[in-house]
Amino acid sequence: MSLVYSVFVPHPPILVPEIGRGEERKCQASLEAYQEIANRLVQAEVETVILISPHAPLTKEGITLLTEEVICGNFAQFGAAQVSLSFASDPLMIEKFQKHLPGVLSVQGPLDHGSLVPLYFLQKAGWSGKVVLLGMPLERPEEYGVRIGKILESSPERYALVASGDLSHRLKEDGPYGLDPAGPEFDQFIIKALQQDTKTITSLPTDLVERAGECGYRSLLLALTAKEGAPEVLSYEGTFGVGYLVADLYHSSPLPQWARRCLKAYLEKEDPSRLELPDLSSSGLGERRGCFVTLKQSGQLRGCIGTTEPWQENLALEIQHNAMAAGTQDPRFRPVRIEELDTLSFTVDVLGELEKITGPEELDPWKYGVVVRQRGKSGLLLPHLEGIDTVSEQISIAKQKAGISVQESVELWRFEVKRHYE
Repeated sequence: MSLVYSVFVPHPPILVPEIGRGEERKCQASLEAYQEIANRLVQAEVETVILISPHAPLTKEGITLLTEEVICGNFAQFGAAQVSLSFASDPLMIEKFQKHLPGVLSVQGPLDHGSLVPLYFLQKAGWSGKVVLLGMPLERPEEYGVRIGKILESSPERYALVASGDLSHRLKEDGPYGLDPAGPEFDQFIIKALQQDTKTITSLPTDLVERAGECGYRSLLLALTAKEGAPEVLSYEGTFGVGYLVADLYHSSPLPQWARRCLKAYLEKEDPSRLELPDLSSSGLGERRGCFVTLKQSGQLRGCIGTTEPWQENLALEIQHNAMAAGTQDPRFRPVRIEELDTLSFTVDVLGELEKITGPEELDPWKYGVVVRQRGKSGLLLPHLEGIDTVSEQISIAKQKAGISVQESVELWRFEVKRHYE
């Protein structure tokens, strides 16, 4: 089934109640977000967690890999030796990493606190699967992310990638490393990038990263490049002078999987009406919603067709219709061939209600899609598209799609979407 979930979490031992002894309640938002992340991972039926820790043994070049058959550790160094954790490792995945990751250094030893804290919350949520621990790579984290993503893609079990790390340690004068203006700047940049364009995270100046005094930047880069998703920031706090960020980076959705199944059946000359519908009570598939189905090949657009308002009796049928159209009726591309399917990625954008607005100032290209209308002509542009950073660009492209000149005035409508990844 490959990678089904990816998250970024902090690792302050003070969040563990047996260590915090009440102080953890000062970071209530982080606690609640951590519990939510852990519950989602359990619901995703994850069998093995791949954990990236900046406090595992590290190597200047390459990446370390814990090869113990059973990995365990406790919080003795934080005054809570009674809190101990133990998990079976995943020998098959360890073997794959040793074979396919460059510069792997096999190590042994106990779990560090960068891995113990997230595993503590996972265990509290009822998760008891296998764990593979990797040390955070100090060089080329994006390369390792891509390679790990490909390894997991070809693996049969359900995996989660948990990237452990704190943001800046220099947020307050009374924090562990004092205050540096680069600290708050770094943290806010990361949060904004996760909400808008994650690709900008790689462009952070080295000096800013170093001055921020972080320990999770490379873990985050690795996780983001392992699998594309729609990041959701669940919480951010700097209560103790250190940035604690909890973010859902990617989770697998049944909606694009259904879109793939529908297009595959159509290309194989099956009768689409005979396909067994998925459970309409899950993932909102029984609702009536407009949606867009997008196909990409090697990161490039291969087809996109959608509806701004629902035409079918439920979302499952709306996706089915648009998936077949995206693969065979987008006039910009030749029809998809059956042998191409395995090279394509599918996403489904489910649209919210259209809302008429008075002017461009009510738009945000990262949050809202836009519809322009004028005398029977209409053009739509989805939000959160690479290379479209301003409202003026967004409106201009929507006008072009509608055949409306840039100078002409139009009615403006906005809408929000929820993007679903395979």
